[in-house]
Amino acid sequence: MKLRLAALAVLPLALAACDDQAMTDLQSSLGMKPEVAEQPATPSGPPAVSPLEQAIEVEGGEHVASATANSETLNTVAFVARGNEPFWTVEASGERAVYKTPENQKGRTVTVRRLTFAQGVEFVGTLDGSAFALTVRGTDCVDDMSGEKFPMSATLKIGGRTNNGCAAPAAAAATETTAAPQG
Repeated sequence: MKLRLAALAVLPLALAACDDQAMTDLQSSLGMKPEVAEQPATPSGPPAVSPLEQAIEVEGGEHVASATANSETLNTVAFVARGNEPFWTVEASGERAVYKTPENQKGRTVTVRRLTFAQGVEFVGTLDGSAFALTVRGTDCVDDMSGEKFPMSATLKIGGRTNNGCAAPAAAAATETTAAPQG
């Protein structure tokens, strides 16, 4: 009897020296269920709103299910966005955006990250130390000065200033410009 008690007293030390697989084998032979590690959370798709409007990392609160991102903006590689009063143009593609104004027609290149969300895409970077964000949504837009129709709307935020405008795929914008009659 004393031998059994001594063996039981030494058993935890022997088990402590075993590796994880040996511990799992021992637990299953004793009829114990092995502990299952909790799987990390997986993304459910693009966020429902722009990451600048609600941070992606925010936990809790109301979550809006979104099966897919807006296909019109998701499948477009390059965009041309423009707005009036003040006049501005942004050509965005990949990891760069070129911001142009009447005062700087060559433009300023901004290194950006492309973020996809349920209603469109966003190009986010820094211009002269201020936040730079071009948001393109797959909603129809009409230029408020010319009346020209565009397949997408655009919002340009630089620092604390927000400008609204319209956007189109870059290839379509180039085609419309070259197809315009020469006078």
